[in-house]
Amino acid sequence: MNILANENLFEPMVEVLRACGHSVLDFKRSALAGAPDEDVYERAVRERLVIVTMDKDFARTLRFPPHRCGGIVVVRLYRIPVAEATNLFERCFRSLKPEQVAGRPVIISRSGVRTRGSA
Repeated sequence: MNILANENLFEPMVEVLRACGHSVLDFKRSALAGAPDEDVYERAVRERLVIVTMDKDFARTLRFPPHRCGGIVVVRLYRIPVAEATNLFERCFRSLKPEQVAGRPVIISRSGVRTRGSA
């Protein structure tokens, strides 16, 4: 998958994405670091990138329709150590097939992966 890692995603999670063989644009290391959510989304739309983020605003599918970009994965692993969150994230993300993500909203939480809708 071609992924846009939002700047709030833990660095070890970005490394997991790369280790899984995905092409990753790390937004915090781009010229657009600090840009508003709308700019992040528009970049993903232009390039058909999957947004992977810890920003729950991206779960608002009316504001950020996942079918316009490559899909949106919201990681809801808060208030736990980064290493534990990264392990949960890796297990959940590796379980996803590209067709489960393409153009869809996906939530990763302590209870696992939840997907909705169709592309």
